[in-house]
Amino acid sequence: MPAGASEPTNGRLPRVAVIGGGMAGLAAARVLEDARTSGSPQTTADWVLFERDPRLGGKVQTVRRDGFVIEGGPDSAIVEKPWPIEMARRLGIGDRLLDSNEDIRKSFVFSGGRLHEFPEGIILMVPTRLVPFAFSSLISWPGKLRMGMDLVLPRGSATGDESLGDFVRRRLGREALAKVAEPIVAGIHAGDPEQMSVRATFPMFHEMEEKHRSLIIGMLKRRRARALLAAPTTGPRQSPRSYFYSFRTGLADLSDAIVASLPGDRLHTGATVVAIDRADEPAGVGRRGGFMVALADGGREHVDAVVLATPAYASGELLRAVAPLAAADLESIEYVTTATVSVAFRRDQVAHPLRGFGLVVPRAEHRGVMATTWSSSKFADRAPEGYVLVRSFLGRAGIEAAAQLDDDEMLKLVRSELDAMLGVTAEPVTGEIFRWPHGMPQYKVGHTALVDRIEAAVAEAPGVELAGGAYHGIGIGDCMREGAAAAQRALAHIAGLAEEPVPPQPHDVPAGDGVAD
Repeated sequence: MPAGASEPTNGRLPRVAVIGGGMAGLAAARVLEDARTSGSPQTTADWVLFERDPRLGGKVQTVRRDGFVIEGGPDSAIVEKPWPIEMARRLGIGDRLLDSNEDIRKSFVFSGGRLHEFPEGIILMVPTRLVPFAFSSLISWPGKLRMGMDLVLPRGSATGDESLGDFVRRRLGREALAKVAEPIVAGIHAGDPEQMSVRATFPMFHEMEEKHRSLIIGMLKRRRARALLAAPTTGPRQSPRSYFYSFRTGLADLSDAIVASLPGDRLHTGATVVAIDRADEPAGVGRRGGFMVALADGGREHVDAVVLATPAYASGELLRAVAPLAAADLESIEYVTTATVSVAFRRDQVAHPLRGFGLVVPRAEHRGVMATTWSSSKFADRAPEGYVLVRSFLGRAGIEAAAQLDDDEMLKLVRSELDAMLGVTAEPVTGEIFRWPHGMPQYKVGHTALVDRIEAAVAEAPGVELAGGAYHGIGIGDCMREGAAAAQRALAHIAGLAEEPVPPQPHDVPAGDGVAD
């Protein structure tokens, strides 16, 4: 049994188990530690976290080597999701926030055998500036005219969900879907727009159509509002100014700081939870019930609530005994296997200027790499002076073979793609491969209704809370928000547990009760 885990005993504090040590699990643990140390009897609770892997942080994994900062999973967060920023300020690392290099914020599309610059002013897939859009080589003139029709098209039907593919075709046309929308959403979700839910993946688009009728009009108003919020401020710098941001030595600055802020004896790595069952033993003074968490090493942990910050399929497997209806739906959420390959070169070995954030590749190009980030261009200090670092992404919905190659074949594929797209033929000076089997949840059409059904079914097992990227958003900020909210719900459950009635004691029996006069 891991250190700190114990058999249930009477007289203990209510206890919460967090299962999963990614960003959602760490955010949940931070909330629970605040409650434990608050000194308030209404919120005081004990807690423990179990993570099957030998490290914490989940997909946030940064390798720092020989002056290179190499990200294994996400390389940035977005300013619209403020939870990582708030956590950084709280932990005293707000001064480590790092803006992206906005002066070269360009992206490219590899289409028809060459790179095309994304027109300035395209936000996600919506054009907001006429001149750069008109002169772009990416979209044909018929395609541009079709995208412009968004300004006059009526609103669509508000009934039911819709695939992102159908939505983009309806508002912006087929060419916009193939050359702009599909590669962008593949880079974010590794998904297929023909199956992705627009309401779940880009709810802003649905809201813009409802409110403004036109996506272009809606995005213009959104851009103006963001510009006002981004107005210069005075005082100490504690917020990023760019849309994408990271930390000075990688996103692990944040996960490492959260871990360092938590008591180490409550964090158990290499600890695999294999089952959750309802418990019969007392869960504390005057309370009964709760859950028994079983570990692979034979240990058992009796808790009053559980925060499941694991992938949906893992959560489903663990909930088969206590919430079978939720378990079946959780296991129906599909995941895509992806991988990232980071390689570095001497600057003089790469003829391309790499002035931009990187490139995306439409599905129609049938390439093994779906996107490449120019890491040392996007953020400062990602490579030592005289070197460049680039990172390629492999695996997308329905096309996962490239992400399942062995290391030698995967590296060979990436080098071939870099040659074809950027003309890089040199031998890398260093490289790093990260694999994410079944790592990217897919928000398919009907996802919001599916999640509603899952949450309703889980409510039938009070004390079980779900968190993570499978439900309401896949980004770091989304996961942290979900984890913190799940921990708060677990604490509310504990606070509301009814005390078990205590049988009357002899001195409590009224005089003469049951005695003949």
